Amino acid sequence: MIRLQSVVWLAALAAALTATTASAASVSLSMNLTFNTPGNSLSGGTWKVVGKADERGLSAVAMRLDNINFNASGFLAPAGFEVREFATMPAGGTIIEIVEGDDIFSSKTLDVGVIGGPFPSSYVDAPGLAPYLANPNLGSFTGGVELAGGTFNAGVVPTWVSALANVFSTGGGQPAIAASVQQTVRTVVPEPATLGLGGMALVALVATARRKNS
Repeated sequence: MIRLQSVVWLAALAAALTATTASAASVSLSMNLTFNTPGNSLSGGTWKVVGKADERGLSAVAMRLDNINFNASGFLAPAGFEVREFATMPAGGTIIEIVEGDDIFSSKTLDVGVIGGPFPSSYVDAPGLAPYLANPNLGSFTGGVELAGGTFNAGVVPTWVSALANVFSTGGGQPAIAASVQQTVRTVVPEPATLGLGGMALVALVATARRKNS
């Protein structure tokens, strides 16, 4: 949960995140969904937010997501992001705000989320990962950064509410500047052959059960 000792940092973050940027700095965020039953959006599953950035990389990000389960083990940002906070918005509601970022009063961690940049990344898009429903295609995130993850319940699908982000500018990495943010939701689209095999397996299972009961 958001703690009192982060109030100063969060106030500085809020000022930067709401500032008007004079640059074309940009950040893209993808919420990747894995359904418990492939192709069944009501089966529950897991979610993971990954990001990519330009300039000298992410400085901070604030995300509000709906219909997710999240706890402190879900912070996936690099160790250089010392600030990791979350809270339910509003209290008792279903929207969770997740804030992660570099401690602006400490040393700076540059190039986080810059694809092809010097900051190490092991994130790779899963084969077949594609925009879910009408969400935009923001290209590959391979080489980007994993930020947060968790689960979601059967009967609901996680959605974006809002997102804000800062990046370090190319001029030596400071100061952090507000970036435009694009969001998408993606999932692995099952191949028709896979769905067909699943259907045949289900038919075979039902047939076997009927023979045992007859």
